[in-house]
Amino acid sequence: MNHPVEMPYVTASLNQVTQTQNDVQPPRRLIQLTEACAKKYLNPPPNTLETPICKSCPGEAHDPLEIGQLPLIKNAPTTFAPCPQPAPENLSNKQLRHRAFKSAQQLQHRKDANLKFAGQEQIMAHVCRKNRDINIRMFHKSFIAYADSCCKHIVAIVKFYPFATMDSSLMARFQNLSHHLIAQSKFQNPNYSNGPAYAGHLFSLGWRKAYKSKTTVGITGIAEKVSCDRKGWEDLQTHLPEVNQFIGERFEALSKPLFDEVKDHFQPLEAPGLSPDFITDPDAFTCHLSFTLNNFANQCHSDRDSSPYTFVTWLPINKSTGQLVEGPLDGFGGEFVFPKHGSPQKPKELCN
Repeated sequence: MNHPVEMPYVTASLNQVTQTQNDVQPPRRLIQLTEACAKKYLNPPPNTLETPICKSCPGEAHDPLEIGQLPLIKNAPTTFAPCPQPAPENLSNKQLRHRAFKSAQQLQHRKDANLKFAGQEQIMAHVCRKNRDINIRMFHKSFIAYADSCCKHIVAIVKFYPFATMDSSLMARFQNLSHHLIAQSKFQNPNYSNGPAYAGHLFSLGWRKAYKSKTTVGITGIAEKVSCDRKGWEDLQTHLPEVNQFIGERFEALSKPLFDEVKDHFQPLEAPGLSPDFITDPDAFTCHLSFTLNNFANQCHSDRDSSPYTFVTWLPINKSTGQLVEGPLDGFGGEFVFPKHGSPQKPKELCN
């Protein structure tokens, strides 16, 4: 992936194996419609989103993600059988017209929701089925996952931003963010108190309230490391407001409604932003920042944070220098699982 990825998330990991499935389609009885009916109900207008039926769950009223050739599943059986197919239905012309009308209504409702939450109609949409044993889908394009067919509750929004098409000024700000966080890590030790973590390194910046009353936790630097270059560390902290501003802008670009929901949640609490003095900032909500290196991964867990959403950015970088990696890479990563919604998701590739 030549691109950073931004999304609200809960993270976990699953063992994955491949499975092949026979794609057997039952015969269907064809019903002849008049030319007027076919033109009115069966010919979609130009640029209309297609709503394919997910082959892993035929008959279900939800969109599948754009998946690779071989979907990954957990605990795959040793033998495979064709997926069950719905029995052919004998529908009248009136029933067919009604079904086409309802399908058009649902499609328009989905497009309106996509535009509201993601700012674009033409984005892959998925409705979670609350089935924890479904296939892990691998994707490499932007998409939005809804909790149900009402399209009012968001599970996750993912957007890819290829470096090849990114504005140079925006790319420079991502580069600055990467350099800044790598520099911050030089004054810290990895955070090993994160219980669910089992791989990679996690660093923390800013502060956050602890879970017990009248207690706070803050990690900004290790005294022994800061003493080696105190002036450099102090200068580094003066750039935190810029980091705070940029992260906020990227969250807002991902989804304005979700950004406003998180911001409205923190403003009444007077939560501080990332700043050297931790002063109250009415426009800030990034009061705590975690950044990870070396393929960091968590076990399945639920955070107790009060924030309604978490914002994440992936950047392919040289971990020693913080330089963005623009060249092609051959790798997979970014596993995210939402067990509550039965919706495992996994970016298909880090670079192409």
